[in-house]
Amino acid sequence: MAVQKRFAAALVLLLSLSSGVVFAQNFGDLDLTEDPKKEEKKEPPKDELDLTAPDKKPAPKTGSPKDDDRKPLKADKPTVERDVTQDDRVKSVQRKLYIKRGRFELAPAAIINVNDPYYTRIGGQIRVAFYPADTLAIAARFAIMQTLPSDDVRQATRTLQSRIFFSVPYWNAMADLEWSPLYGKVSFLNSILHIDGYVLGGGGVVFTERTGTPDPANMDQPRPINPAFDLGLGLRFVAKDFVAVNLGIVNTTYVDTPRGTTKGVTQNLMMLTVGVSLFVPFKSTYREAE
Repeated sequence: MAVQKRFAAALVLLLSLSSGVVFAQNFGDLDLTEDPKKEEKKEPPKDELDLTAPDKKPAPKTGSPKDDDRKPLKADKPTVERDVTQDDRVKSVQRKLYIKRGRFELAPAAIINVNDPYYTRIGGQIRVAFYPADTLAIAARFAIMQTLPSDDVRQATRTLQSRIFFSVPYWNAMADLEWSPLYGKVSFLNSILHIDGYVLGGGGVVFTERTGTPDPANMDQPRPINPAFDLGLGLRFVAKDFVAVNLGIVNTTYVDTPRGTTKGVTQNLMMLTVGVSLFVPFKSTYREAE
């Protein structure tokens, strides 16, 4: 009986082992693990640009060579616009209205002194200049004048019994160098005026009432013509290439021996000049580049 139980137990164990081997043979190739989920390729939204996509080459043109060489038509411009030409451009530095280099200047003017309260000297002058450069001139001028007493002289001599020693110039001749370092523009009565500023200096002679009269120290020798030098400045208001209005003030200094005294006295004639300047040739041959 014990032997039968042992045999039955061994048989059960043998059957269980054999069934396990058969099961392993039949399902050994079966992979029961779950497959990894494949990543789904997401398409970019239609309103976003896909930068990862390769650049697409443009399709070759199939038209004729003549059609390919044609230039695109210009867009229609508004009727109020137009092409900008060289004359329409505004330059940061405007050219001068006139150039003086290589030209002559003829300048008549009226003169009057402004620094003597007792005697008024009025007259006229003529000035001729040549410009070897646009800012430099060599000039010569000749002036003639008349001396007139004022009411203060009559009151001083008659009422106060005063004696006034004064010089009576008749004419002067001067040679000057002129430098024009300034050039600009101003607005006057809704017009643009070009201004040419200058300074001058030079020397010459002044002929006075006492010139040529005997000298008390030496009655045999007449007084010589008085040497003089001058300094001045002025402005030209340029109207055209060949004409300008000239306004200046020039001080001429000389030594004279007035009537009634034997002592030499330094005289200063500060003359205001108002005139015009004419340039020859009328049109400048030296023009600035555009």
